[in-house]
Amino acid sequence: MAKSGALAPLKIRDFRYLLAGFAIGQMLMPLQFITQILWVQHFAPRDIWLIMVALIATSRGLGSLTFGLYGGALADRYDRRKLLILIQSLQVLGTMGIAAMMYLSDGGMAGFVLFFGLTFITAGLQAIDGPTRLAIVPDILGPALTPGGISLNQVAGQIAMPIAMMFTGLIIDAFGYSGAYLFSVCGHIIAIICVAMMSYRATPVADSSADKRYGFSEIARDVAVGLRYARNHPVILWVILLLVMMMSLGYPATASLGPTWVTTVVGVAIPNMGFIVMFWGFGSFLGAVAMTQLASYPNRGALMAFGAILFSLSFVVFVYDHTIMNAIIGNVGLGAGMTITMVSATILIQQLAPNDIRGRLMSIFQLNMAFAQLMTMPVAMLAQWLTLPVLFPILSFATLAIVIVILLAQQQLWRGAAED
Repeated sequence: MAKSGALAPLKIRDFRYLLAGFAIGQMLMPLQFITQILWVQHFAPRDIWLIMVALIATSRGLGSLTFGLYGGALADRYDRRKLLILIQSLQVLGTMGIAAMMYLSDGGMAGFVLFFGLTFITAGLQAIDGPTRLAIVPDILGPALTPGGISLNQVAGQIAMPIAMMFTGLIIDAFGYSGAYLFSVCGHIIAIICVAMMSYRATPVADSSADKRYGFSEIARDVAVGLRYARNHPVILWVILLLVMMMSLGYPATASLGPTWVTTVVGVAIPNMGFIVMFWGFGSFLGAVAMTQLASYPNRGALMAFGAILFSLSFVVFVYDHTIMNAIIGNVGLGAGMTITMVSATILIQQLAPNDIRGRLMSIFQLNMAFAQLMTMPVAMLAQWLTLPVLFPILSFATLAIVIVILLAQQQLWRGAAED
């Protein structure tokens, strides 16, 4: 493997461990998310079931928004390896709690309150894990190999996702909601083992900061530094705004409520639902593989713009007609477009961000997912009134229009100035 080739990061032992833990955890995430949606869809009252499904994404979004910026500050202050182990350990407890609640609850109010509370907490933990995991990649690989490493991260995360999605409905049908959800604990445990085996240690300066007081005022100050840097850097600012707008309009309908669209509008039975939504994972895999081949491509902004347009057009296809073929083609494009956009934007921001605030900038960038999940509730409320077939096409054309307007108004994002 060449030193700068697409597979060059795999020569680094610590990166292989980080990659393996990330991949195993990612391949089980669809199982968690879809199981939650179908459990709520099954037990919620019929007159508000769509709103209850949307509360899942709202709980996730609130957790991400509450802990996201804090997570970035922690990643810049403490040993990133130790922080990952701690967060994954807490995720094991949270996942087991949700699985136990699914097993014991009959769909009563107390069960739903506990379910959404635990979902909020685990989403908050994930909001700390995400920027920490992204911030540690340049520490391990250095700037030259980081683009290839981020691309390989996506490949590893997506390579098993189509299979995981395909069998999700079958696993739920065979083991029930609680059994299927409990299975995902294995991913967190393996991720802990992989990170623990890494030889990476924090620099003495970073490690010594862990002994100093770190109260609310210090947290607020660190977060403010990251927000100020992002606001004053035009490329980083507009990359974040592009992703926030695209995901806030596109993600609720295609991901948070995507399984609901497939099972209620397209009319696919739950045991077969996984065979449809797995094509999102297949598209993500294709997009991730393409990004590894383009690891040395200099204009990340142009790739990001292409991915955003692909995602928006695929949203239009996904909801244009209520057929299985439209759902399949749309899911492939949605997965590929989202992966290309996210990977390109992540690499671009990491290239522009100083190491001492990289974690905070990555946490700000990842807030696009928090806003996307929070938008699921107003989308669901509108859909309860207008119906899904009426609302979703409107959202798809609005997403495409906004993406095009931003890219035309901020041409520095894709004309190469972003990398200067």
